[in-house]
Amino acid sequence: MNLELRVATLSKLLANPSIAVQKRLDEEHRRVETILERGTDYEELKGALKILSVLAPNYHGAVIPALVTFARTLPARVLTDGGEPITARGYRSASELICEAVDVPNAIRYAQLDVMVDFLLELTRSPDERVISKAQTALQRLATIDLDYFPTLGVEPQKSIVNKLAGLSDEQLVADARAILGVINMVLSPSMEGQQWTYNAVTISRGSVPGNADVAGMRASAIALLKRMYPLNGAVRYRESVINALNAATHREQSSQDAETAEMFQRDTIDVLGFWRGLVSTEAMPLVQDIEHHSYWNYYHATSTEIANSALTIRDAIALHDEYQIYKQLIGFEGIFGDWEKLKTREEEWDYGNTNRQQAARGYVNAIDDGNRAVWRDRILEFSKTESDDLATFPVYFEFLDLLARQEPDLALELVSEHEAAMQPFLVPLLGGLQLSNREKEVGQVIDRWLVDGTHLVAIAKSLFKVGPDRLDMLEAVVARAEELDQRDALSIAMGVAATLHGQGCAEAKDVFIRGLRALAKRHDARWAKVFWFGREFKTLVAAMEKSNRDEVLASLVNLQEIDYQTEEVLRAVGETDIDAVFGFLSSRLKVEVNERRQLRAEGRSVLEDKFEAIPYQLHGLNKLLQKHPAKLLHLLRENFYDMDVRSMFPYRGGAKLVKAVFPNFDQPLQAPLLELVVPGAEDDIEFVLAITRAYGGGAPILDICKAIVKAVPEQSTAWREVAAALETTGTVWGEHGMVQAYQRKRDQIGAWKTDENERLRAFSAWLAEQLDRRIDAERQRADESLAVRKYQYGVSGEGV
Repeated sequence: MNLELRVATLSKLLANPSIAVQKRLDEEHRRVETILERGTDYEELKGALKILSVLAPNYHGAVIPALVTFARTLPARVLTDGGEPITARGYRSASELICEAVDVPNAIRYAQLDVMVDFLLELTRSPDERVISKAQTALQRLATIDLDYFPTLGVEPQKSIVNKLAGLSDEQLVADARAILGVINMVLSPSMEGQQWTYNAVTISRGSVPGNADVAGMRASAIALLKRMYPLNGAVRYRESVINALNAATHREQSSQDAETAEMFQRDTIDVLGFWRGLVSTEAMPLVQDIEHHSYWNYYHATSTEIANSALTIRDAIALHDEYQIYKQLIGFEGIFGDWEKLKTREEEWDYGNTNRQQAARGYVNAIDDGNRAVWRDRILEFSKTESDDLATFPVYFEFLDLLARQEPDLALELVSEHEAAMQPFLVPLLGGLQLSNREKEVGQVIDRWLVDGTHLVAIAKSLFKVGPDRLDMLEAVVARAEELDQRDALSIAMGVAATLHGQGCAEAKDVFIRGLRALAKRHDARWAKVFWFGREFKTLVAAMEKSNRDEVLASLVNLQEIDYQTEEVLRAVGETDIDAVFGFLSSRLKVEVNERRQLRAEGRSVLEDKFEAIPYQLHGLNKLLQKHPAKLLHLLRENFYDMDVRSMFPYRGGAKLVKAVFPNFDQPLQAPLLELVVPGAEDDIEFVLAITRAYGGGAPILDICKAIVKAVPEQSTAWREVAAALETTGTVWGEHGMVQAYQRKRDQIGAWKTDENERLRAFSAWLAEQLDRRIDAERQRADESLAVRKYQYGVSGEGV
């Protein structure tokens, strides 16, 4: 029996209990449990999970224990397909099945809440990120206040979850903090949603959380749990996460006219603001910044004077925090600059620039003297602990350190020589400034030591951007040492610096670039193309290269897994000087793709393991260059079309994909040379053109080419079937009868051909119309049967929503 029909039948049996039905259900449940306990066939396991999800309401006490055992034991099993081991990584894997298992208890999630939370928390500790993400999402869904269940359950599920989490030990709270904080964020949400499904629609409802005693008590318990969690771990990232979760308690769906609800949100907001107020004077600077940011938001959106005044007490405390005021000027990418009252009333505009902060930074440097130098050293070491995933968030601090190194080189030298680990994220501006100071010799000695040790090579290279060509020997030394130690990031950065220096007039920098390129090429590594956005300077560099050098540049990129926008910029730069080299490069990538898939098949492995993408589906600039040479493009692809492996994938992953990326709309400059190939009627040429048309989705632009092919080939030939396949391609459809309507449009599209003066075209039109009529009938039957199964499974109430 078809799995979907089997599931629908079991659903109906559950709704009509009897002794016979219960016996049948018990048999099915035992069968499913056995499969999940010992089975290895992927499709059988997947089907068992679907069936168990239907049976869950009748066997809710046994479902989650079975899933726990399944999730624990499955990774050790060798999954099979038809008795053969599944070898493709990441496809039909144990992780995918465990993710499916997470959804199985959905119908009983509230009936088995305690064990459900344990099950999901255990999965959040999985080594597989997909399983972790799925389990965390399920936990958050479990914690969400469901509008459809709220009239009967209220917030009992959320209250039970919060109480269960509050019963965990401090160690467990810290260990599972990521998942727990995600749950608390949901229970503190000011809104609730519901979904109702029928066979043809889903209705999504949304409303505000009311302020009754149960909701208010549950929220208070959640806030108390967050306050308990906060001091358990001193890491800044951990505490930032707790602060952000507390911030969820201060949000509301909308200003409530209900006094009880308004009072609840006001109470929670003031409670959180009061907690934050107690942290201002003692916490690390990044946390004070977070508190300031969130507090201003609460002030700006305050719905009562009490909330606004509570937020202003934090503002006033922060104003007295002298150290934070300095931190905010130098680091404060989320700090609030300006008078809060005036910012809110628009009397004062928000300062989006850094001019005032830069001026303050210069003032700080100018004020450093013998009396406060040690204070500034300690301050810089403390400020430099601030973490960010993007160092571009520190523009003012970088400028401050660069100026500090120039004006206070002794202090800067102390920072880089005695505190290099602490200052590691900020070595670039310090080194750059020192090399322009009167301590050039001393910093050179530090750099020489690092070169010998093989440390901080990336920072040394980056520091040379502003220094200019005078330090080219140092850049050469970085490349040489990075090559010896196989430090590929340093090689890539040094190549970017070399390109920049060449653009500034240093011709010798070309040789440094080429040396770095060759060092990476030996290791089949092309990361250099992704490190920098190679713009005008790189074009100048490429123009100065000999052809052999440009060939080396392109050869280094041939084995990249994909061509992204950065790689495109490199190709454009080369193409503007040597378009034939770029066409040769693209041809090489297409051959690599064919050879990799051939090798996988020879090894008995699935081609789905091949992650190499020779040509992207879209180009973002290179296409404009290639469009000027349609004949060269087609000649290149036609030369390789004799290889049968090339032909088999040509419309999908090969040359036709390149043609479509260059000419996404099947433009006239492409059609003309294609027609020139069709008219003589050579079989291989026509097959080549057909393979290209297959990539374009059967739309109107390919009709003229298809007509020319039909006229050029014998009736009922293989080419007819290929033309039909090209024309029948529908692209995206929607609705139960979307395919039916798409085929009807195709039939109407070729209707005019029936009266064409060409006999072959008339015959083809009649033949294809007959084919389409059969497809329309078959597709209509399939759609009607699918619709009947969904009505059987979901019912028809709410039709038309």
